[in-house]
Amino acid sequence: MEVMTVGILGIAAVLLATQLKSVRSEYGTYLILAAGILIAFYTVSRWGTVLQMLKQCTEWLPVDRVYVSTLLKMIGIAYTIQLCAGLCKDAGYSAIAGQIETFGKLTILSLSLPVVLALLDTVHVFLQEGL
Repeated sequence: MEVMTVGILGIAAVLLATQLKSVRSEYGTYLILAAGILIAFYTVSRWGTVLQMLKQCTEWLPVDRVYVSTLLKMIGIAYTIQLCAGLCKDAGYSAIAGQIETFGKLTILSLSLPVVLALLDTVHVFLQEGL
């Protein structure tokens, strides 16, 4: 049911913002920003289910919790950056949106480097043992 609520909220906000642009364009921008933030809160409410499923997966598989927490951080950063950049683009500030996206990509890259290095180290050990 929340899917319908979020969909209707988004469509209503866009329709109202379109009508408000002819009167005062900044009101439409504020309305879109408010709707985006409200939808983000709905998105955050879904994280409990995702975290529970990931916890169950880590119990079944012998995966280090550091990798799961890193993955969750990267997913959170990606969603946050996408939301913020989208709001900036809607407000007409594409340059700022691009800078936000670049920052997000670099942040995710910096988080993933230790995992990639651990993977490369594991491959190196397997290659050494094979010789």
